[in-house]
Amino acid sequence: MISRTSSIKKNRQRLVFRLAAKYITISKAAALIGEKVFVLKQWEDDFCELITIKRDERNMRLFTGENIEFFQKIKAYKDRNLDNETIKQLLQQQSVSSPVQESLDQAEVSELRATLSKITSFIESKQVQSVFQMEERLDLLEKNVISSVSEKISETAKLQTEVARIEFSDLQDMITSLEVTAEAERESFKEEVYQEREIAQRKTDEREERFLAFVRDHQYKQEKMKQDKSGFGFLKQILSFAR
Repeated sequence: MISRTSSIKKNRQRLVFRLAAKYITISKAAALIGEKVFVLKQWEDDFCELITIKRDERNMRLFTGENIEFFQKIKAYKDRNLDNETIKQLLQQQSVSSPVQESLDQAEVSELRATLSKITSFIESKQVQSVFQMEERLDLLEKNVISSVSEKISETAKLQTEVARIEFSDLQDMITSLEVTAEAERESFKEEVYQEREIAQRKTDEREERFLAFVRDHQYKQEKMKQDKSGFGFLKQILSFAR
């Protein structure tokens, strides 16, 4: 009996939310579902063929009661460690099958209608409409405050902010920086190797040039000696002939 009463209350709350609630933002939807905002965005991409989230003129997501129930089903399946393909099949089977009709007696239906009427009147009141618009006003106020503060920030403050952002960057930024440093070091090493090769080549060329000069000088001296010997022999022949 307790489980049936609890089930009826849950069904009543679900139906009340579905019929009475207006569009809500993704942050509120995440709080209702019990998941992070980025998780709902990922689920929207994973199951895009089964659900479409409405967006306003600022491209902000607007969740309906049916959207909330859809993501609650996904969360329940995820908690059972089911993969995406299995979850899609289960959701598709549910969409083509006729929904199970909830058994509510006349007293509960009357009570539910009265509750819905009160909720509808309350939602349509100016006070609640002002609450619905509060988030938009807060966003606008935040933008105005940021714009006003940004105009008054000095160059020194901007520099300090940038330094703080660099110091507290995430691990990916650190890895990227290390990769860039390693690449620069490799380029520097290549340049040093290139310069060393240039120096070695220049010294080798100088040694070859000195060696060739030595060989040419040696050949010149040999030729000179041969010429001297030849001239001396010719002189001896002349003297011998004169005698």
